Amino acid sequence: MSLFDRFRKPLVDADLPERGAPTPAAVATGTARRYRLDTLGQVCPFPLVEAKQAIGGLAAGDELVIDFDCTQATDSIPNWAAANGHEVTHFEATGDAAWTITVRKG
Repeated sequence: MSLFDRFRKPLVDADLPERGAPTPAAVATGTARRYRLDTLGQVCPFPLVEAKQAIGGLAAGDELVIDFDCTQATDSIPNWAAANGHEVTHFEATGDAAWTITVRKG
């Protein structure tokens, strides 16, 4: 499986599936799409590196949902998004040392 195979499938609706649930391959709503990038278990800077590569292939307005457990990424991903004109639309702790962040491509 290539790096990009992990996030190319858009989610079916605005609510994200539970972690571990299969990701549907249907379009969310309207013209914007939502994609999931799972970087759990990867050490920094790889969640940020993969997020940069992933968002590069998305259209403006599409959202990238990034699951990660690298503490440094709690700062580096939002800072990178802001510096590059992307909007953080959701940021939440999902466990003791895990987070999810949604970045809308600007």
